[in-house]
Amino acid sequence: MTSDINVNTDYNSATAEVTWSLPTTTDNSGGEITVSSSHSSPFNFTIGATTVTYTAMDEFGNVVTRSFVVTVTGRIKNVN
Repeated sequence: MTSDINVNTDYNSATAEVTWSLPTTTDNSGGEITVSSSHSSPFNFTIGATTVTYTAMDEFGNVVTRSFVVTVTGRIKNVN
């Protein structure tokens, strides 16, 4: 699973586009796994912290959820 991500915006921007590797899934039953997510890579995040959550469910209804946090810091360019 992806570790937490910290990024800066471009100067004077309120968002940052963030890309991450998609998680891989395996199941000991060898059956089909359905994966859903709260956000899709790449995604434009606003300034602040956002939790990205992935949920995987196998054909028997077993569910696992994993999350990581994307933190975006804004930058302002001083004008003289």
